[in-house]
Amino acid sequence: MYMINWTILLVLLGFLGAMLAVGAWAAKKQKTAADFYVGGRNFNTLTVTATQVASAFGGGMMVAHVGLGYKYGFAEFAYTGIATAIGVLLLATLVAGWLREQDFYTTTDWMCSMYGDSKTLRAVTSVTATLVTLGWWVSQPIAAGKIMNLLTGIPINVGIIISAVVVVIYTMSGGIIAVAYTDVAQLGLMLFGMLILFPIAVVKAGGFNEIFAAVPQANLGLFAPGKSVVWGWILAVLPGQMVLQIYHQRIYAAKSTKVAKQGLYNLVISCVLAGTWASLLGMAIYKLAPDLADKEMAMSWAITNLLPKTASVIMLAGIVAAIVSTADSALHSTSASITRDFYQNIFNLDATDEDILKFSKKAIIVLGVVGVIIGIYIPMVLKVLVLGYTLTSSGLLFPLFLGRFWKRATTQGAIAGMISGVGSALLFSLVPSLKAMSVPAIGAGLITSLITMVVFSLITKSDKVKADT
Repeated sequence: MYMINWTILLVLLGFLGAMLAVGAWAAKKQKTAADFYVGGRNFNTLTVTATQVASAFGGGMMVAHVGLGYKYGFAEFAYTGIATAIGVLLLATLVAGWLREQDFYTTTDWMCSMYGDSKTLRAVTSVTATLVTLGWWVSQPIAAGKIMNLLTGIPINVGIIISAVVVVIYTMSGGIIAVAYTDVAQLGLMLFGMLILFPIAVVKAGGFNEIFAAVPQANLGLFAPGKSVVWGWILAVLPGQMVLQIYHQRIYAAKSTKVAKQGLYNLVISCVLAGTWASLLGMAIYKLAPDLADKEMAMSWAITNLLPKTASVIMLAGIVAAIVSTADSALHSTSASITRDFYQNIFNLDATDEDILKFSKKAIIVLGVVGVIIGIYIPMVLKVLVLGYTLTSSGLLFPLFLGRFWKRATTQGAIAGMISGVGSALLFSLVPSLKAMSVPAIGAGLITSLITMVVFSLITKSDKVKADT
């Protein structure tokens, strides 16, 4: 028998209902395939910034990263404030301006513009780019279901289904326009909740001096979990920011090069602030409750024990908003890859805008159903999908960036680099004997991808078509 907290549940359902209303409004603005993919390339600085930040942080920042701050203190800052920030900064400075000047819709378009379009290159690139977004899409409704179960009492599977259905409906209705404008609202709710909890936790913990005195002294530095762990984070996270299609699509959607770059620079600043916030809040909670068995429950503990009821409800809505903001971006990005890269450019070259919009809606529905089924019934598949960040980074980093800056790179080299990078990272993630070598999977993947791409490029003929544009 479940004990339902109807007050919190109704507030959350009201929030999710508002997201559906935004989707219905956005549907009226979605007329063409370009609207679905990149919002007509007309997003202003506020919209680009909000959707970049909301998509980047999501439930991970509100739950997992506060847990890292609780357990390891300022080591969390190395993850968000350093690795994530530098990766985004490199994306902004190296290619964001050039990307916005092109007529791209997906990361695969970027790849094919450099090497020449081919079905093999397009398919391999699209699958590699989708590994991370599909993993994010499947995992986020699970996180929402767990949070809703913990805080409202409804069964986890019911929470998974509710959150997934809502995201599917408004993403299907309004494409990236719905995703972006719900991200603006979700980011506002996230920030409001974050600003409520932080000062209360710090004051109740006795201020920063008492907090710093209470936590393990190693937590006041960047390497509390060990140098190898922190460098592993940096090695995985930094290149991951540079190859995320979610970021690329928002660059394409900006109304100008200046807006595209500014949105990323604002994200860099947000990463530094968020890393500081998560580290300090985690340590404040440690001071108040040092013996939590599950470190990722630090945020939930703080909400239920430190905030008055009204504020706690707002904060809970903020957490759900954070999770949903990542889920919708991942769902849209995955469906865009399937629609643009496979349906439009491989299977139906004569597709009209109407055909593309119809197919995109079907793709979102199918992905929604598959995501829920995997999340509830096939946890083994989920274990592979959560490796998506590592796999996508290993496969895409060098083919994309060497393709942009090294004239000798070839199509064969890019394909070989993607396949070998993903394969190597997967083996080092799953095979016990390779895992025992203490070589980070991302390190193995990147090194293999680089070597393979360079070798294959040097022994094959270059057929790059737009590297100098």
